[in-house]
Amino acid sequence: MRGTLLRAFRKARKLSRFVRVMLVASLALDFCGLAFGLFYEGIFFDNLAHFLTWLALVALAAEIAHLRGALPAVSGRRALAMGAIVGLVGGVAWEIFEILADLLPVYIYNPPLDSVSDTILGTVGGAVGAWRTSAYLGGKPLRRSLK
Repeated sequence: MRGTLLRAFRKARKLSRFVRVMLVASLALDFCGLAFGLFYEGIFFDNLAHFLTWLALVALAAEIAHLRGALPAVSGRRALAMGAIVGLVGGVAWEIFEILADLLPVYIYNPPLDSVSDTILGTVGGAVGAWRTSAYLGGKPLRRSLK
């Protein structure tokens, strides 16, 4: 167990500081939203959480794929389109999960406008995350492993 954690930590150090900070910020924001019920207090917090979460997840996935040699650097427009698609698919999947959670006996407030805004901001966050990663990794050579 200890060896696995050390390997994961070493691999995470190869990620850019931006991705590490965005992941921690996104996790902290989501945790605070769940712990203090902030997702249902206003539209701003929920929208910010969806934007930052998808920005961080798409940027993380793009950097890992690039570091493993699976994703070459692409143009800014292509990165925006690919990130938007990933953010849209992830946002729709998350909203389907929320709809299924509404079927549980626990009441969750999830109006249609919230689903639309969550999906849109997830799409924009994914596009920004991919664009930022493409711009950051544009001059870096492909690596074949995370050794």
